[in-house]
Amino acid sequence: MMGEIHQGDRIRYALFVVALAASWCALALWAAAVDWRTPFFPEHSQRIDGDDFSPVFGSGNAGNGGYLRVVSAAKDNSALQSIKHVDMRAADLPILRYRFAAFPRTLELHLVFRTTEHPDDVQSISLPWPGSDVSTFDLSRVGEWKGHIIELGFAEFPTALNVPPGSGFKPFDIVAAELWSPSWCGRFAALTTEWFAVWPWSQRSMNALGRETDIQPVHSLVLVTLLAALIAIIGLAVLPGLRGARLHMAAIACVAIAWFALDLRWQSGLVHRLAIARGLYSGLAWSASMHLVGDADIDDAATRLRNALRDEPVQTRVLVEAGSRYRLSRMIWHLLPLNVGEFGFARPFSTVLPEGCVIAFLDNDTWETDPDVRALLANSQRIYVPGPSRPNAEDTGRLTVFRYHHD
Repeated sequence: MMGEIHQGDRIRYALFVVALAASWCALALWAAAVDWRTPFFPEHSQRIDGDDFSPVFGSGNAGNGGYLRVVSAAKDNSALQSIKHVDMRAADLPILRYRFAAFPRTLELHLVFRTTEHPDDVQSISLPWPGSDVSTFDLSRVGEWKGHIIELGFAEFPTALNVPPGSGFKPFDIVAAELWSPSWCGRFAALTTEWFAVWPWSQRSMNALGRETDIQPVHSLVLVTLLAALIAIIGLAVLPGLRGARLHMAAIACVAIAWFALDLRWQSGLVHRLAIARGLYSGLAWSASMHLVGDADIDDAATRLRNALRDEPVQTRVLVEAGSRYRLSRMIWHLLPLNVGEFGFARPFSTVLPEGCVIAFLDNDTWETDPDVRALLANSQRIYVPGPSRPNAEDTGRLTVFRYHHD
């Protein structure tokens, strides 16, 4: 009798494993948005060797094995390689596969292309960091990928807001690119890249997994992982028939495994960002690294303002207004530990600002275009702020500073 029970348990658990595998495969098909009408392997493809690309911005030369060696960037620290006279329909070849070698972690990669329908407009699509393996991207989910493609290329530039523009470029190789027709294999490869490749670090969240933009071409890795755990829990309750404490422990184990898997993915993104920081700052003294930032122009403006106020009492209030929320928050950050705050919090100007406080406008002209601000500053004194604090300061922001006086 006990042997029959054990045999029945084994059968139920075997059925659970088969059902779980089938359910997860169906979940993967749903996540990849596979079209059942497409073949498993692509029926058509077009390969482009690296040396088929020609440098447009920056310089490069053909290497061994059909590579293109990109050796330098343009004056604006960006690079562009293009192949003209391309003749393809976007809808026929929506799966992009590309491979680079020695691609710096400090650069972003974009696909650029031009169409017959809009020959004067260059379209740009952000791609995940290529590393040294083949990466795949599903262009069919990008609205701009349509029409007749007549030019195709890659553009690279230092990761915005995080990498000092002059420190991002290092030589790299374009190995090859390939475009596939729709297939199951292409969609699954694109899904894998979407979830596990490294995307350019945005300011959205340090806790983001996968693509850190508002455009989500595939279903979220977090959502699919949680659905996989839920399917496993339901399967354990239905097929093996777990109940009570055993089911509770199994559910906790499923959730813990899912959490651990997502945490590993998150940690891999942090490892990439740590490698960027080590590559930029290792071996540098603090005095050299403290101004090596992605927003050197804002840092320079803050240094200029801090120097102008170096004889001020520590309690002097400094209020800042800027041309964007990002520039405002970064200006405040660079001004710390001054007694700094946001000028916008003073609106509406129903209360009197502290007499003698300092109001700084970074790339912002409301001090002369906004009637309320002009009235507020009617009796204020404009403070002279010197020019760039160091010779290599780039794109120094416009800085206008006032000493506020009520009367």
